Amino acid sequence: MEEGSETNTEIEFLSSSGVYKTPFTLIIILQLFIGGIVLILVNLWFLNSLYYLLTGSEFYSLEPTPAWYYWLLVPLNIYGNIFLFTFTVIVFSAVIFKILNKLSPPQEGVFERRSKQWKYTHRKFWTAYFPLWLARALPLPWMDIIFYRLFGIKVGKNVVLYEGYVDPLFVEIGNFTMTSLNICIFSHLIYHDKILIKRVKIGEACVVGPHTIVAPGTIMQDRAILGVNSYTWIGQELESDLIHVGTPVSINLPIQSLEESREKAEKIKEKINNSNKEED
Repeated sequence: MEEGSETNTEIEFLSSSGVYKTPFTLIIILQLFIGGIVLILVNLWFLNSLYYLLTGSEFYSLEPTPAWYYWLLVPLNIYGNIFLFTFTVIVFSAVIFKILNKLSPPQEGVFERRSKQWKYTHRKFWTAYFPLWLARALPLPWMDIIFYRLFGIKVGKNVVLYEGYVDPLFVEIGNFTMTSLNICIFSHLIYHDKILIKRVKIGEACVVGPHTIVAPGTIMQDRAILGVNSYTWIGQELESDLIHVGTPVSINLPIQSLEESREKAEKIKEKINNSNKEED
């Protein structure tokens, strides 16, 4: 198969998306090292400031001179260290990610195992792996949005991503879209010794239900809903204002208004009551 060839959407099997283990996992050690160095330098400065306030002497010259309110920062020091380490790793990783994109610009298509696109795609995913985990671990619901935007993903306004996984390449999410828990949005797919990469576009005001998988090449039109426990096929397009369900998606249901739902519930209730009376 030619590198970068068009994707055949008639592939008969959906493989698990992921990355093979590569020597480039050493990037995590480098991320830990850079984050740790920044953390140590900042804490040395802080501890030196507290030592100066206690004794009037210092390990090294300080500018500006520490003030009494530095003591108020002591209870916050542990939280500050966590946030500082996370932000440092995310920013540093985003820089590495952009350098990798310069060395090998991302492309859509199907690529062989030993191709340049294969190698650099895996390096990019390993670069994003640890900072994404850190962003998810922080008790800040918007931290993952910052992460994805730094890594180049187009994420609109008022988007909710919760705890799902979103590939850091070729994904676009429109305004007011919400994803539920345990979802995966994949722009890549590993199939034997080939990797398939295809852009995913999720429109505005869409809902990606819990325990769902969005396959590479999927297009969700504005206000489309992917129902619970469903997954899309490669290159599948979901129409707007419909609920799409199935494994893979094969059933489309209309979105009902609140009044329509109440009327339907009343009819079902009435039918149940009538059947109970007939039995009596």
